[in-house]
Amino acid sequence: MAFTEMQSRQLYVVNDLAAANAEVTSADSAGKFKMKKTQDGELYFAIKGATDDGLQRSDLIDKKHIIRVSATAASDMVHKMHKKEVVLKSDVNGGNPVVGQDYILTVEIKNYIACGDDSTLIKFGAARAFSNDADALYKALAINLAKNFSNESVPLIKITLKGDTANTEIKAKTKVSDLSSITATGIIIEEVEQPWRLGTARQEFVNFELIPSTIYTNGMDLIWGTVTDVTEANTNTIPNSKKVAEMEWFFHKNRGDIYGSGDCCPDTIETKYMVDPSNANGYCMLDIHYYLESSDLGVGHSEKTITLVCPNAKKADLESVVTAIEGEGITVKKSANW
Repeated sequence: MAFTEMQSRQLYVVNDLAAANAEVTSADSAGKFKMKKTQDGELYFAIKGATDDGLQRSDLIDKKHIIRVSATAASDMVHKMHKKEVVLKSDVNGGNPVVGQDYILTVEIKNYIACGDDSTLIKFGAARAFSNDADALYKALAINLAKNFSNESVPLIKITLKGDTANTEIKAKTKVSDLSSITATGIIIEEVEQPWRLGTARQEFVNFELIPSTIYTNGMDLIWGTVTDVTEANTNTIPNSKKVAEMEWFFHKNRGDIYGSGDCCPDTIETKYMVDPSNANGYCMLDIHYYLESSDLGVGHSEKTITLVCPNAKKADLESVVTAIEGEGITVKKSANW
């Protein structure tokens, strides 16, 4: 896994803002921090790291050399689970199945295993219409699709029947007789959260498309279904906690842990990480992008970034830092929900 950086990005996990009249000391808990200013007016952060002797100080930042500052709320970095619905087209046979036709729904999983567009998994659900009963067709199609996905080692999608009174998840062993209590009005497909392991298996999302086939009716080949993307309205979300944990793991390489903690045994650097990937509320983020400039051969801009991340529950502490930075005459670009 890799992230973008200009020469260097230092990421600090902060949990608690020190009082105005207090200093950050080795006795403080991990994540205690404070924004300070030198006599020359340069800004920097004093931070207590994860270890007992983990007192840290960021780069000195000349205010004139700040390129941009951005503050992003945790809620603006959640991932909404991809979700789509498919129903019979209302203008094809009046929205009813055409008896004797085979209805096929293709699920195309893009970037499967690899990132390229040539790495694609294609699965089908198929059912024949034996009557003009839409309910029966939806149930048969959903069950067939679930069976065809059942041999995947890791579940990729969740298949749900949209019912008149309630929605019902469909498994590979679901039978039509198990669904007698509902009348199906459509099929819902939603991605499933994938396995993750820090430094080994990066956080990935299931990018899929639904493609209804054509059926033959009234002398024409017509697409039988209408697909609606309902991702934006989906309340099932994944916080950015695992992604921030990946960032912490990666950017520690700028502090000497170039292989990542746990690799290159027995020459392993045992780094203590502070981000909790199981944090259900995610992390807020403050990015300060600036440059260093020297004389003689160092007159070029050396661009760097300092990133502060804090649990969403401690957002008020980061907001205080944003207010202090704005008080220095620096513009801070804020996300929608900041």
